[in-house]
Amino acid sequence: MPNLHQTWDNSHFYTGSDDPQITTTVDRLKTDIITLANLCTPFIETLEIAEPLPSDRVEGLLAQVRAAHQQRTDTAKALGNLRTFIASILSVNSRDASASAWKPTLQQLSAEISQATKALDIFLLRVDDDFIQALGADPVLEELSFSLQHQRQLKDQLLSLGEEKLITGLAVNGLQGWGNLYTELSGTLQCTVDGQSVGLAKAFNLLSSPDRTIRSEAWHGVNAAWESRAETVAAILNAINGWRLAETKQRGHHRSLHYLDKSCHQSRIDRATLEAMMAATYDRRSIGQRALKAMGKLLAIQPMAPWDLFAPPPARRQSQGFTFDEAIDLVANAFRSFNPAMGDFVVMMAEKGWIDAKPTPNRATGAYCTSFSEPKEPRIFMTFEGSMNNVLTLAHELGHAWHNWVMQDLPRYKTYYPMTLAETASIFGETLVRDALFEQASTPEQKLNIAWEDGAAAITFLLNIPARFTFEQKLVEARRQGFVIADTLKTMMGDSWQHWYEDSLGSYDPMFWASKLHFSISELGFYNYPYLFGYLFSLGIYAQKDHSGPGFNDLYTELLRDTGRMTAEDLVQRHLHQDIRQAEFWQASLTIVDRAVSRLEGLAG
Repeated sequence: MPNLHQTWDNSHFYTGSDDPQITTTVDRLKTDIITLANLCTPFIETLEIAEPLPSDRVEGLLAQVRAAHQQRTDTAKALGNLRTFIASILSVNSRDASASAWKPTLQQLSAEISQATKALDIFLLRVDDDFIQALGADPVLEELSFSLQHQRQLKDQLLSLGEEKLITGLAVNGLQGWGNLYTELSGTLQCTVDGQSVGLAKAFNLLSSPDRTIRSEAWHGVNAAWESRAETVAAILNAINGWRLAETKQRGHHRSLHYLDKSCHQSRIDRATLEAMMAATYDRRSIGQRALKAMGKLLAIQPMAPWDLFAPPPARRQSQGFTFDEAIDLVANAFRSFNPAMGDFVVMMAEKGWIDAKPTPNRATGAYCTSFSEPKEPRIFMTFEGSMNNVLTLAHELGHAWHNWVMQDLPRYKTYYPMTLAETASIFGETLVRDALFEQASTPEQKLNIAWEDGAAAITFLLNIPARFTFEQKLVEARRQGFVIADTLKTMMGDSWQHWYEDSLGSYDPMFWASKLHFSISELGFYNYPYLFGYLFSLGIYAQKDHSGPGFNDLYTELLRDTGRMTAEDLVQRHLHQDIRQAEFWQASLTIVDRAVSRLEGLAG
């Protein structure tokens, strides 16, 4: 039996947040950033050269770009390792004073790297196409080719060098400061459940309790905790969205860019793709509503309430749950049935201490997969307390980790995939586990357990995620007109839930705008529809697993490896020969979900 670990072992990077080597690394990074800035300084002059570049300058400029690129890569790897290490400590203990003190310093260093390379970045976005073609033919710089071609589509949104550096510098204490405030709140807020004071991460897990009274207390406790900070979170959302709108306005001198066009560009999808997916989902929102009603019928709860959304099925109400070792074994076996290397990878993650899942008092909420830069090692964070939902979250994050693992030999810039494609491997991993469990089920109760999770996924992705998208659209539109107060945010959230859930829920969650981290992430807006994209996209891929023969595993691996070097449309066209701008692609995936929900309804009947 392998020796599995439920806590991180990152000691080969640093021994702790008070490790003196952190100070040494920061000092070295400051020196490296100065070197980087000096290497990029010549491009300030080059920005004034009229197009096209003189032919006698091309080779010399390519050499300068190579030197600056290598220095930036080395500097970013060192900073990336330290940022991942500090973030890992704060996830486990949000009150670690040393780690909290380092976080703004590292954000400042990241901003300084961005400022140091602004001249280079602007040069590469403005330079003529012939130079970009020459860059693509260079063995060292070829890794930049796709990223640059994609970024150059928005080169008319560039400001002057001085303005770009100013925005980057101000964002550290402005935009990012608001996101940091939310993170601190979510890690330190306490709520009362069953007479006990617990952190938000613990309370969230209690939403999966078989006892409806406990679920209700946990939900109301979480809402009460956020209600006590409603004005603060309202200020956070207004500041983040106000910043984005102001920056977009400043950039729109030549062409006004809609906030969804900007988001789609970041997600590497066309606006037509987003619209086709959302329209297809709304047309078939009844699939998610049917799942919710079937679950309510099984629980004898009509109508269901927001605190019932994570309830376990009645067949599992007396279950003892899973141990962490059992969960690892379960996921490994499911992955192994598709690809033996994937199963071995799961065990390796737990053996090496690359997963932290043990509950701690001041633990952050949620789950995520991250990685160190050098060496490339994935890490998973979650809070595991034995529920089936925990097992599927583990499978989800291990899918992310596998995605990173199969790309580890690629150059750094070819591993930067958008969030839309990031969810492909994670949801594929969840689906593998669900199907494996259903195939192994020998009793109606066991089959119901898995069908229940399929229904829960349908509710999350076809109702909850779209409701988040609708709310964020309302938020941005309202913020254009002025400050949006907390009461208005509650109304907008309720309206958004009503738009998607309709009468399948007895009430809605008016404080979801505060309790859901995704709305307060400073780095990225619309942290919602990519999950729906990944869900439907991965199901479309998964459906071909049994029809593509033994070569499917290679196709799947190559598809994952290409996620950092092409748009979603080109990726699907190349590997699946389909057009995701058309509703037909999404309807096919929704039909798969429909069949899964029908299976749940049959068991409920």
